[in-house]
Amino acid sequence: MKASLIKLIFPLLILNAPVLAQTTTPAANAQAEPETLVLSDTLSYDDKTKTSIFNGNVILTRGQMRLTSDTLKIQEDAQGFQHGTATVNSGKVRIFEERPETYETIRSEGDRAEYNGKDDTVKMIGHAIVNRYICGKLLDTVRGEVVIYNNKNNTYAAQGGPQATEPGRVRSVVKPQSAADEATEACRKQYNNKPMPSTLN
Repeated sequence: MKASLIKLIFPLLILNAPVLAQTTTPAANAQAEPETLVLSDTLSYDDKTKTSIFNGNVILTRGQMRLTSDTLKIQEDAQGFQHGTATVNSGKVRIFEERPETYETIRSEGDRAEYNGKDDTVKMIGHAIVNRYICGKLLDTVRGEVVIYNNKNNTYAAQGGPQATEPGRVRSVVKPQSAADEATEACRKQYNNKPMPSTLN
């Protein structure tokens, strides 16, 4: 079945900075970047190809975002842009992000994750799922073979195919804004108008 490509209108904000980048270009350093921590069983680095490969129980934490995989490969191109690929031997690559000020959490998973530093896009590939929660309540979901997030313009695209959760199709569920407003207000009351506590610290 021919794959379909759609842009989602709901404002899921999975990442406000490069997911797999450990360094940035000079222009991107105009504002402070969060610290990046990568834990793994092994690390190999090739200075000639500017490639780092992390293997074994990889956990990348950057600001309010965490990525888990079995292998993480990060390579820098001739222009200084970072490109990363996260894979697993079994299970899923998972990305979790918190937005304490808006009481949001984003959970995404796929068979593989790719980051393109030049385009500033993140791809979840293979049985890809992205869920957005407010105050712990699931509000928005998108599923497909590929889900792409563009950091530059805060848009999503989803593509169906044989490795979609529903083969050949994209499935998206978006609840009305009133549901999001109610969940946000509930969290404001719960935390006395303060940001929700982070679970990553």
